[in-house]
Amino acid sequence: MNYAFINSFDPNLDTPMERKQAPILMANAATDQIGERVKKYRRLRNLSQEELAELSSLSVRTIQRLEKGESIGSPYTLRTLATSLQISPDELMAPLAASGPNLHPTTLKYLLILNWSALAGIVAPLANIILPAILLWRRRHDQTVQAHGRQMISFQILWTLVTLGMMLVIPLLLTGLSMLVGGPFPMFIPVYFICLIVNVFFLFRIALHLPGPSPFLNRLPKFL
Repeated sequence: MNYAFINSFDPNLDTPMERKQAPILMANAATDQIGERVKKYRRLRNLSQEELAELSSLSVRTIQRLEKGESIGSPYTLRTLATSLQISPDELMAPLAASGPNLHPTTLKYLLILNWSALAGIVAPLANIILPAILLWRRRHDQTVQAHGRQMISFQILWTLVTLGMMLVIPLLLTGLSMLVGGPFPMFIPVYFICLIVNVFFLFRIALHLPGPSPFLNRLPKFL
C-alpha cells in the first residue's frame, strides 16, 4: 500500500512521531474499509455471516474479524469472498485513496445528473441513451465519470433492447390472444409502462450506490 500521499493530504503531520504513526493509521483505515465493503455486499445479497461462510468455505470467525476491522484478510481470502459475493476482487481490495467516498462533490453531482438524465426516455424514445451519452462526452477526459457513465449507459442500452424486443413479441402474442378471446386484448401500453417503472427503479438503485460501484451494473454486459 502506498502511504506517500499522507504527508501532502494532511499538512498537520509535522512531528516525527506523527509521521511515524501515519502509515499505521492509514492501514487501520484500510482494514476498516475492507470490513465495511464485505458487510455491505453481504447484506446486498441478503446473506448472513454463516451463509457467506458456507458459500466461501471460510470460517464464520474469519468473516466476523474482517467485518469488525480486526483483520485485513489475505489476498486469497478476499478473492474467495469476492467470488462468493459475485463481485470483482478489486471492489474489495481497491486502494483507500481511490474509494468512492473521496469523490469531489462536483463529480458526484455530475454523476447523479448523468444517471437521472436517463428519465428523458419517458418523454422521447432513445433519449435515455442520447442525453446521458452527450453528458458523458462533455466529461470525456474525466476517468471517474467515464467509468461510472459507461456502466449507466450500458444499462440503458440493455433496457432499450429488452423493451424493444418485448414490443416486437407482444403484438404477436396479442394477436393470438385476440383470436382466442374473440376481441381486442390491449396490453401493449401497460407493458411499456411496466418497463418504465423497472427502469426508474434501477435508476434509484444506481443513485443510492453512488459514489461507490454498483454491484448490479458490474454484472451487466458492457456496451461501451
